Amino acid sequence: LYWYAPSKPPKSDKIPAPVTGYNYTFEGVQEFSVNDASGQNLPPFGGGGGQSCCILVPAKWTPDLKATVHWTIGHYTKPWAERKNMSIAEEKACCWTQRTLERTVPIEQYGEPGVLQVFFLPNDEIKVYSYDAGPQNPNHPSKMGYPEDPRPKTEEEK
Repeated sequence: LYWYAPSKPPKSDKIPAPVTGYNYTFEGVQEFSVNDASGQNLPPFGGGGGQSCCILVPAKWTPDLKATVHWTIGHYTKPWAERKNMSIAEEKACCWTQRTLERTVPIEQYGEPGVLQVFFLPNDEIKVYSYDAGPQNPNHPSKMGYPEDPRPKTEEEK
């Protein structure tokens, strides 16, 4: 009979974190990933409702910490009133445009790692935060608030 104690697994300096996104643009984010960890699609001026699992983030932030974000963003070029009687194929052929982009950006400084949050900003800019509360939280490091469409609501939307 042999007796042995299992060895302790080495302590990792990386922690699994869910991925979510917030879209501050007029275009929908059709899909995105961060270091190959997939996120969910995001409507214009929305997000944060769902999380995908997971990406490994360092337990301790360092100034050289970066993330590679790959995303497809798009929009309709004609209003709904002009598209509503079209089939999906007709609508896509006539009125849909999209771009697929990739950026490697710094991950903003954090204390304790949290949910990895990707902010899609105008002009195809990206910011990445690791924080456990959404941007509507007054303590969020972005101080941006939840995405809001700046255009006045139409009668149909009210």
